[in-house]
Amino acid sequence: MDEHPSRATNPPVDAAGLYRLLADNAREMICRHSLDLTFLYASPAARQVLGYSAERLTGQRLDDLVHPDDLAGLVSSFAMVGECRESSSTTLRIKASDGSWRWCEAFSRKGENPETGEDEIHASIRDISRYKQIEKAIERVAKEWRSTFDAAQDAIIMLDRQARVIRVNLATTRLLEANFADLLGRPLNELIRNRLQLDDPFGIEDAWIRTDPVRREVQLPGRERWLRSTLDPVMAGDDQKISGAILFLSDISKEKQAEHRLRETLGHVRKLSSHLHNAREEERKSIAREVHDELGHALTALKMDIAWLARKVTDHDPGLSERATGMSQLIDQTISAVRRISTALHPPVLDDLGLDAALEWLARDYQDRTEIRTHVHLPEKPERIRSSRASSVFRIVQEALTNVARHAQATEIDITWSQDDQQIKLVIVDNGQGFESLLHRPSGGFGVLSMIERARDLGGNLELESQPGHGTCLRLNFPRRAVS
Repeated sequence: MDEHPSRATNPPVDAAGLYRLLADNAREMICRHSLDLTFLYASPAARQVLGYSAERLTGQRLDDLVHPDDLAGLVSSFAMVGECRESSSTTLRIKASDGSWRWCEAFSRKGENPETGEDEIHASIRDISRYKQIEKAIERVAKEWRSTFDAAQDAIIMLDRQARVIRVNLATTRLLEANFADLLGRPLNELIRNRLQLDDPFGIEDAWIRTDPVRREVQLPGRERWLRSTLDPVMAGDDQKISGAILFLSDISKEKQAEHRLRETLGHVRKLSSHLHNAREEERKSIAREVHDELGHALTALKMDIAWLARKVTDHDPGLSERATGMSQLIDQTISAVRRISTALHPPVLDDLGLDAALEWLARDYQDRTEIRTHVHLPEKPERIRSSRASSVFRIVQEALTNVARHAQATEIDITWSQDDQQIKLVIVDNGQGFESLLHRPSGGFGVLSMIERARDLGGNLELESQPGHGTCLRLNFPRRAVS
């Protein structure tokens, strides 16, 4: 008699029923096979995995549905289970009901027929076709990447956290004149030092303390060869620490050679421009002197002759006397025109009294002609500059005033001269309408270029600042030695 009537007796476990319940509800296809691979049972999931009903598969051999290339792997896997009683897995292609091949993963273990007690193989089969497609896509992308990586004309070097080389392309081996085995696993700086005789030319040490790319241009020692490098740190992990870097090296030797030729050409053009400016200024000076001296003297002599004739004319011929007076007045006007043209070509005050006096004369003349109030602020004891380059400064100021008259609609201009032992600064400020940039100026772009070239010829620079409605400020800076 039970001494503990309160305890319920555990019902016996229906193992076969539990197996069938799990098999019928599993997403994978659960199946049982005889040792010769014949299906003894297939779960309902067979329709989702392979498209067959469970009844159709029962009695068929699994090896009849497997791709010939995968048959050896299947037989080997099932044989291992049958002989060693160890579970096994294999990947294979199985023909589906629509004739297509589906990649599947089969897990198998040895079991026992519950009715006959004979050995069986129990397996679960799941469709991994989608994963295989993704895997192939990844392999294809990786293959394309490797192909692009190896075919790149620029050298590409991948580094690990310790700045050691972990991968290079063919262009790198050509640049460093080394084999892959000579490069992989080596510290990059050591390779560069040994192969190119340079000490950290690409900023490896900088890249490990910053997150933005390091870009440099490097000339190889003893060679007419230039490289442009871009070192990109690689960040990884939640803390975004540097886990490595990628170095790109481009051969820019042809670009540098073209740049050198362009600079040489630009230098020649600037020398030619300077020569033309100087030659034109000398020509103006020569023409102004000839116009002033030759024409001035001739007109003065002619005026004296007409005055002599006028005295000889009697008072009984008033018409002739009036004509002589008119001729004398015309000669006076012509002499004034000659002086004006001569001064415009080359102001004599520039040679006689110096640049400061010439600027004061220019301001007075400009104010008389344009009615724009023009003020010149000079040092208390201005230096009398009469050098040949003084005309370059004078022409810059003259061009600036011309531009103000044409475009600025200003009413007032201030010209300020300041200097120290080393530099001379000339500032021209107007209260005109201003402009946004040089690209929006109505015209006169060549005038500005001429001023810039003259300033460069002086060894100085020209700065132009303006804002709409706030006038324009022009700053000319040049060393004193340029005009001394």
